[in-house]
Amino acid sequence: MNEIIHALGIDWRLIITQILGFLLLLFFLNKVVFTKVFAFLDQRQADIKGTYDQLDADRAAMDRLRGEYEQRLAGIEAEAREKIQAAVKEAQTLRDNLVADAHQQADAILEKGRSDSERERQKAFLEMRQQIVTLAITAAGKVIGESLDPARHTALVDGFIGSVNAGAVIESGRGVSGNSVGDGAGTGTIA
Repeated sequence: MNEIIHALGIDWRLIITQILGFLLLLFFLNKVVFTKVFAFLDQRQADIKGTYDQLDADRAAMDRLRGEYEQRLAGIEAEAREKIQAAVKEAQTLRDNLVADAHQQADAILEKGRSDSERERQKAFLEMRQQIVTLAITAAGKVIGESLDPARHTALVDGFIGSVNAGAVIESGRGVSGNSVGDGAGTGTIA
């Protein structure tokens, strides 16, 4: 084996020197370079772990904030719905009040119209009564051919008209001409 090593040109002293040199280089690299490199790698690993931890903490904080914002939004939406419902109820109440006021005003206008109509009907009835009395007196005076006492005949005609139902006189006056009513009144006073 020595011969083979020697034939190959291998020198044991050179190999041992190279092994010692390699070990010294390794020791030197370990003390100077590898320590710094490993310290740098450890620092880098710690930075990466810290970054991941910070990301996890930020994600947790973001989830917590999202939950809080969702709760706030839900509260705001609920409050907005309540305000909208209150506004709708207020508007409905206002509308109901306006409709009730409008109905009251319409009823008041109708009642005023009815009372005005009744007043006008009474007024027309009184005017018609006066005209009938005047016509009856005039007709009676023409039939008799002489002048009659107007006060006496007015009292007679008023008594006749008062004895007849006012509604019947008005209804009969609508369907019958004024001469037939006047003729009936005249014959009633003359008899």
